[in-house]
Amino acid sequence: MNKSMNIFRISTVLTLCLLVFLIFNFSFIFADEGTSTTETNPEDAETILPPETILASFGNQTITLGEFNQIWEEVPEEYKLQLDKSMVLDQMISEKLLIQEAINMGLEKDNDVLEQIEKITEQILVQVLIEKEILDKVKVNDEEVLEYYEQSKDSFTEKEQVHLYNILVETEEEAQDILEQLIAGANFSEIAIEKSIGPSAAQGGDLEYIAKGTIIPEIEEVIFALELEELSKVVKTDFGFHILKITEKKPETVKTFEEVKEEIIQTLLPTKQKEAFDNLLEELKGKAEIEINEEALR
Repeated sequence: MNKSMNIFRISTVLTLCLLVFLIFNFSFIFADEGTSTTETNPEDAETILPPETILASFGNQTITLGEFNQIWEEVPEEYKLQLDKSMVLDQMISEKLLIQEAINMGLEKDNDVLEQIEKITEQILVQVLIEKEILDKVKVNDEEVLEYYEQSKDSFTEKEQVHLYNILVETEEEAQDILEQLIAGANFSEIAIEKSIGPSAAQGGDLEYIAKGTIIPEIEEVIFALELEELSKVVKTDFGFHILKITEKKPETVKTFEEVKEEIIQTLLPTKQKEAFDNLLEELKGKAEIEINEEALR
């Protein structure tokens, strides 16, 4: 079955299923919670029926196991949580009955229907053309991915980081007094909770990991020169007076090519696809003799 037509049909069946589900079966999930309606015993599981097996027959119509499985396998997993197979089969039967009734009424010859069918057909034709000539053909090769990786290594680089603790107070005198207490053995986090006016005070001064280039220069210059657990001198900024220490360091790292390969492909692919699409349109326009009535266009 054509992929586009199959998606369209699945959408129709799901719409019918969910409509019936929402109107008549909203309590179904809660009433049967924890019980699978599709469980089979081991003997049934071992039986593999051929796809031409008749699953349902009505009038002169049938639904085969293969036809049903093709629809069921395409149902998104989130819908399968709400629907069981019997519901989907019931709606496939309903769909066929509704189509047959429309044919019996001669609706396939109705001008409005024919116009809508023509529009849908045109949309499907364009979609399939794009799938075959753009989506299926346009790929990003390894050379392009590697070139992008080499040219964009900065974006795949995790800068050096430190786990920073901060005590912020309003005056230099208070900061010096606190620094002397810390040097004498006072607990940094306890003083931060008690004295600091910074946003991290409640967390004992913990600012978590700070990467190079993400904090004001006056502090960055100090903290990336500190040793682990070393106390800084009092540092003045526009916010006040700081006492800083770091407890951990993470060196600068660059993600490997393999780590980011798929990410790069997904970055480059849309641009290549658009370029191919634009080229296809230019080629088609170049072959056609297009005349535009500019006066009528105004």
